[in-house]
Amino acid sequence: MSRDAASELTSINKVLNQGIKVNTPVQAIEETIILNEDVEHKVARAADDLLQINIELSKEMDERVIFESELADRKTDLANVRDDLSKSQAKEEETRKITLHDALTGLPNRVLFEQHLAQGLIQAKRHGWGLAVLFFDIDNFKSINDSYGHDLGDKVLLMVANRLRSLIREEDTVSRWGGDEFICLLLEVKQEADVTRLAEKMVNQIAVDFELNRIVISIRASIGIAIYPSDGETADILFKNADMAMFKAKGTEKRVVLFRESAFN
Repeated sequence: MSRDAASELTSINKVLNQGIKVNTPVQAIEETIILNEDVEHKVARAADDLLQINIELSKEMDERVIFESELADRKTDLANVRDDLSKSQAKEEETRKITLHDALTGLPNRVLFEQHLAQGLIQAKRHGWGLAVLFFDIDNFKSINDSYGHDLGDKVLLMVANRLRSLIREEDTVSRWGGDEFICLLLEVKQEADVTRLAEKMVNQIAVDFELNRIVISIRASIGIAIYPSDGETADILFKNADMAMFKAKGTEKRVVLFRESAFN
């Protein structure tokens, strides 16, 4: 509209200029002046309309800036929520690890071991697999603490844990049961002789001398074995029988005893 009004105004001005030059009749000039005033009103209205449009555009721009600012704030809030959630999940995982693992050795503790054994028994019963529980005790460990102190005793326990962990498969579990006692769960056992050979290897590996603080440490361990289902079909019975076999093992040369063997001795 503003372009049309400006064009009309230009045309009228040309007519007025021409009228002045060629002595246009007064009536024609008056009509042209009236038309010129009308066009000027149109131009003024067009200017007002343009001003209103600019005002509306300015409002829209302000609203857009506010919207984008709020959107940025929400994105920041969402990022903070995700960060908090991630930290919460990490803390929960850390708490779970602390709750279910031994603080000294990092091995699964008794609670986690019992969970693994319960799951292992379910799978063994379902698929007809064998399963073995090995109970370990370090012989005369108290004398190490008494002679060299608890700090060195803790290092001995850590050494035993690392050696046992290096000998088992990924699907098996070795746990610190408490004090100087360890326990191991072997899944999908096919031959009892394989379990016995592994236990003897563990005893020999633990017995290898090692040096701590310039002190040569030499230890021995005794292992009792209970195998599902021959030596028990529940966790409690397997624990009990492996523990009994371990005490029998202390008086043997190999330091390894299967529960059924101990029952006849």
